[in-house]
Amino acid sequence: MTVSNALFNEAQVIKDTNSALEDVQATLALALVDSLKAGDHITTPTVIGMLKDLEDIQLKYYDRLEDNENVQGGLENQAQAEKED
Repeated sequence: MTVSNALFNEAQVIKDTNSALEDVQATLALALVDSLKAGDHITTPTVIGMLKDLEDIQLKYYDRLEDNENVQGGLENQAQAEKED
């Protein structure tokens, strides 16, 4: 099943991307703390905006992963039904 393999590979890429985004969030938070300690002026709305953008990206990836898993499950069910016939 080429389509199923492609969906599985895409799911892995999505999971890896989400992990990378979580790392970016952690790095951003630490960088902001370091900047504030150094006396740099960063406005709260700027920080909130950056974190919200990252969260929105992650949510889109989670939605895509869920769609991917639904399609993959449908393909597996279809393959199972064909085997039973």
